[in-house]
Amino acid sequence: MLKRLAYLIAGSALLLLAAAMFWFFNRLNTLTLAQQQTQRQMEQWRDQSQPDDNYRELEVAVKNITGRTEALARRLDDATGNQAERLQPINEQLRGLEEQIQTLSTSYQHLQQQSATRSRAKAKRPAPSPLWAAKAPFSLISSEFRAGRQFAVIAPSGYRSLSQLQLVAPGDSVQGWQLLQLDDSYATFRKGGQRLTLNAGE
Repeated sequence: MLKRLAYLIAGSALLLLAAAMFWFFNRLNTLTLAQQQTQRQMEQWRDQSQPDDNYRELEVAVKNITGRTEALARRLDDATGNQAERLQPINEQLRGLEEQIQTLSTSYQHLQQQSATRSRAKAKRPAPSPLWAAKAPFSLISSEFRAGRQFAVIAPSGYRSLSQLQLVAPGDSVQGWQLLQLDDSYATFRKGGQRLTLNAGE
């Protein structure tokens, strides 16, 4: 959008300059033609009759117009040159602005590519579940097999009787803690965002 605005400004300036130059040249051509026609009439009059004071006054007026026309032509040429010189810094500024716009566009595209790359990387990497260590409300005594299934043998902390022992199979819960994984020497439980691993005999 900035590039289009820069081109519009430059185009408007050039159009205004061209319109002004065309108007001045048109006026100058009109004056030149009028002056040349008057001068031809004066020459015809001079050939047909004896010059008098009126003729001399007209001749002076024609010379005056001729001088003014030539001066105007010189001023118009100078103005054209000056306008071109004045437009030169504007053109340089427009080129600089165009280069800055191109640089910004390249930087923006680079940032877009980096953002897309980071987004894809985040999408591929699943967010880990928040798990915190927790204090065990019970102890793992051992593990044993019954009817082809492995069970964790647990007991409340500070238990005093074998009747307090409890068998827990993987997937079952005790006091809100679900048994996730069971091995011969350890068991892993989970409750909400908390996880604990118990070693047998501790």
